Amino acid sequence: FCDILMPRLDGYQTCAIIKRNQRFARTPVVMLSSKDGVFDKARGRMVGSEDYLTKPFTKDQLLQAVQQFGAAAAQGAM
Repeated sequence: FCDILMPRLDGYQTCAIIKRNQRFARTPVVMLSSKDGVFDKARGRMVGSEDYLTKPFTKDQLLQAVQQFGAAAAQGAM
């Protein structure tokens, strides 16, 4: 999980770094942000994020993402 608004590197930059690293490229990244525009979500996809949760999100939405991407990462499917 990667928040969009962070000091120094933003979430998009952080995700891009993770995805460019051969060792971590298959690690699922879910972006978290209060920005819910089409451009923001598209930018997340462009840098390789698997999903984008808009704040405030529900506990169920968060748990669903953890189950979906945590299970996939544990199985090596991503």
